[in-house]
Amino acid sequence: MAPVSTRVQREQLRKRRNNLLRRHNDFWRLYGIKSWLVMESPEGQIFTYHSHPSIPSPSGKDMETRHKPKIARTPHDYDSAPSLDTHGGKVPALQIPIRRPALWRSLARYLKKVA
Repeated sequence: MAPVSTRVQREQLRKRRNNLLRRHNDFWRLYGIKSWLVMESPEGQIFTYHSHPSIPSPSGKDMETRHKPKIARTPHDYDSAPSLDTHGGKVPALQIPIRRPALWRSLARYLKKVA
């Protein structure tokens, strides 16, 4: 990834990073899920989050020997755009009313005659 250059991109990165860290904290607060996160910026700055600073993150061996299988994701798992047909049916067509100026003019003429 190219280094973040513009002020807008830097601000967007800051907001996204803080949002990600907040969401990791929410996993612990709301669901009791422990999490460890390490990010490195293109400039080499390291950002970390540990829901439990006194507990070290699991090693590769720990993840392999756990009684529950690990779930690993890579960027490849999130590259494709979500399909619009994920709910099992067709997406309903958007119905937009058609403008009918002739109809409105004739209605206006009729109302003038009646009034």
